[in-house]
Amino acid sequence: MMKTASLCFSSIFILILIVAGESWSQKADPTIGDFRVDAMYRAAKLVWKTKGDLNKEMAVQILRADTFEEGPYKEVGEVKIAPGKTSYEFIDKSMGADAKYHYKLMIKDTGESIGPKTTRPFFSPPAT
Repeated sequence: MMKTASLCFSSIFILILIVAGESWSQKADPTIGDFRVDAMYRAAKLVWKTKGDLNKEMAVQILRADTFEEGPYKEVGEVKIAPGKTSYEFIDKSMGADAKYHYKLMIKDTGESIGPKTTRPFFSPPAT
């Protein structure tokens, strides 16, 4: 009787470890990758790619903090990402003078975010 109980307990314990290990390792891959922010003349160009094949259209919020990397962040735009397209860009022309800006991307449907990425725009026109 003691052997049977011990064997049953050991089997249940091993089963719990296997199931828990599988659920911990099944973290979803990020949807957005290769996110970068390029400085432009009084603007910033945000460029990113989506990973994998999307099942449906989603909205990506463009968030910006004007002072601190920790925030607060405000939405400055929104881009729809769709199945079949992998490269996206957004140009933020609403920048002030002499400041550092921090950007994040956040998928509205899932709450997934990437960033922050920091930039300081150019304040003189490009050479011609």
